[in-house]
Amino acid sequence: MQKDLDVDHGRVARSGDDDRRRRTLRRQRLSVSAVFFLTGAAFATWASRVPAVQDRLDLSAGELAIALIGLSGGAFVGLPLVGGLVARYGSRTVLCAGLAVYLAALAALAYAPGLAALTVLLALFACGNTAVDVAMNTQGVLVERAYERPVLGGFHAMFSLGGIAGAVAGGLAASADIGIGRHFPPAALALSAVAAAAATSMAPDPPRDTRDSGPMLALPGPGLWIPGLVAFCALMGEGVVNDWGAVYLREVTGSSPGAAGLGYAVFSAGMVLGRLSADRIRTRLGTVRFTVACAALAGAGAVTPIASPTTPAGFTGYALLGLGMAAVIPVVFAHAAARRPDTPGPAIAAVSAIGYVGFLAGPPLIGALASTTTLRTAMLVLPTLMLTMGILATRLRRPGSPPS
Repeated sequence: MQKDLDVDHGRVARSGDDDRRRRTLRRQRLSVSAVFFLTGAAFATWASRVPAVQDRLDLSAGELAIALIGLSGGAFVGLPLVGGLVARYGSRTVLCAGLAVYLAALAALAYAPGLAALTVLLALFACGNTAVDVAMNTQGVLVERAYERPVLGGFHAMFSLGGIAGAVAGGLAASADIGIGRHFPPAALALSAVAAAAATSMAPDPPRDTRDSGPMLALPGPGLWIPGLVAFCALMGEGVVNDWGAVYLREVTGSSPGAAGLGYAVFSAGMVLGRLSADRIRTRLGTVRFTVACAALAGAGAVTPIASPTTPAGFTGYALLGLGMAAVIPVVFAHAAARRPDTPGPAIAAVSAIGYVGFLAGPPLIGALASTTTLRTAMLVLPTLMLTMGILATRLRRPGSPPS
């Protein structure tokens, strides 16, 4: 009789432990989702009001381009450093510090007195964004590891949704003629409140006895070059669509300005839908087959508007590109983290650094090719990238296999 009671008590205790674990995981997942959402919203807040910033400081197109060098330069320089910081101090600490810099810089952008200050603030904004990006993806990987099934795609979907929310809010503020001084600081304050709430339920970092040692620069090593090159192809493709997608619709397909602008919205909608469905599909297919399928889908999307330069074909192609490229980055981040289970942050940072080179290089490459040939010919870069990505994806190796 006593033995039966002891067994029952043991079952109740285990059941209680399982319930607590599930509740903890749900809180961690909700917190990381909130961070992804607010990060996307913060960047879209800036991006949606760039014309207002330009008008306030009376910047020419060339001067604005100089300021934007701070944005891209700060991000690129920060990536390898952030990986080392995550390894030493943990993703939660770096995430909180990065959010503080990121949101403070967003608020300060409203008061930049001139071009030099704007450039410096954009560099700080980008550095904070980079720190948040690496740290929140590390958190996402830790939550995914605890769930023992893919969830990282859903986090990236929250980033996209946050971007849409921030862009809509920015558009409404611009339509209401609300200045950035009355927009950026309140937005940063509201997002800071969300960040503070999310910080209370972050996933614990893996124990690391040598956290104070190790390199500060997170550079690609064995096993990370292939996922890094996959990220390079994906982010170069994304950069090309971001900067040249609307131009292609306008100049090659003859779309109206409104339709050309809508092309990016179609691409973004495809990205959101792809990221929301990615985790379930990846669970069934596995990393390699899933990434190859993504490359094939994106490749079909890249070819469509080139083969048939019409507005409907352009919309179809951009939707397929968004669907195909949506989950590639979450997948390679998860794959890289699995190759370095004790130090996922530096692995993600190293892969991000390779990918970001592609993101920066893609738009100028298209511009150079278009100036010597035609824009339609130059856009053949996109299907070439997707083909290369598919081939590289077949070489994504599981942890424990020979290094790539």
